[in-house]
Amino acid sequence: MPTSAITPLQRVYVHSGLQSFVEASGGIFVAGFLVSRGFSYPAALASFALILLSRFALRGLVMPLALRLGLRGTLLAGVVIRAASFALLPFITSIGPLLALFLAVSGLGSVLYWTSWHAFMPAMTETDKGGRQVSIQQATSAVVGIIAPVSGGLLLANAGPIAAFLAIAALQLATALPLLGAPNPQVDAAAELDPAVAAHARRLYFNEGFHAGCGVVIWNLALFASLGEHFDAFGGAIAVAGVAAAAGSLLVGRLIDGGHPRHSLVIAYGAAALALALKGAAFAHPVLAIIATALGALVVPMTSTAMLAPLYAMARQSPCVLRFSMATEGGWDLGCSAACLIAAAMLAGGASFRLPILLGLVAIAIMAWMLSRWYAQRPQAA
Repeated sequence: MPTSAITPLQRVYVHSGLQSFVEASGGIFVAGFLVSRGFSYPAALASFALILLSRFALRGLVMPLALRLGLRGTLLAGVVIRAASFALLPFITSIGPLLALFLAVSGLGSVLYWTSWHAFMPAMTETDKGGRQVSIQQATSAVVGIIAPVSGGLLLANAGPIAAFLAIAALQLATALPLLGAPNPQVDAAAELDPAVAAHARRLYFNEGFHAGCGVVIWNLALFASLGEHFDAFGGAIAVAGVAAAAGSLLVGRLIDGGHPRHSLVIAYGAAALALALKGAAFAHPVLAIIATALGALVVPMTSTAMLAPLYAMARQSPCVLRFSMATEGGWDLGCSAACLIAAAMLAGGASFRLPILLGLVAIAIMAWMLSRWYAQRPQAA
């Protein structure tokens, strides 16, 4: 396809697919890699929580950089710094200065990337097709998730961590290429948010972060443990789950755009609760754990689409999508880090993974209630 024929949204989809490959072949292995370096499970979870808390602390840097570079420029800066964090990771051997440097670099790269991304994405999507376009992005990520975990697991198991994470760092840099010709939305220096809308979205993001902490971060570590701490087996389990994930999000996106957003909530969050309950029961049994992972992977793009479509609608209607993203992303960081720190404390106290995983059911119920109220109060959203 000629470069001139590539639309901005297609560039977003290509970038999203490549970024998903980075996350699924490298990002999901970070906690497990720290365990392989001799970290306890509580220490690995606490380290992940510290990355999120550093993001929360560093988020104030995003606005001055975005005013200078634009949203795309800030996004690209995040890509480069994230690549540096992957290059640092294989050289960590213990708790010490190098771990602190990795946590700081990873936090900075993540806050620049994800805060800009969640402002850049709604700036690129169309108002009346938001659900479908978000779901296409999620489905693309899910399809990539079939191949990437196997690649990352085999690379770690056979080539070693240095070769594996340097390859991930190079791929992270390559994700910038599709965005080089994309628009660079500018940020209004004087815009102000509606405090009530921002607070509502922040609370929603806090609960989504807590749910992700329980159902993804903590669960992935529990799955890694149940599979004997083998990277190739863990990557294979995630890849099998990717087949299920590829099926879920398009249905939810069509329900949102087709006038049935509240139906999507019943499907997405009902499935999310079932998946989390199964994970709580299955983590110590390898076969059941793989089945639970598959159901959980089916749920992730469904809940992401059901939540991100209204959140992106709120962002587009706000005076500044970046300020909206900054206000709400902090909620996700606090929610996910809270889940990880609670789990770390429970595990250090002798508990199993079961209770920390099941705590995510509270967040699921709150999110479903909040989104249902949002759609009920805005019939035009349907």
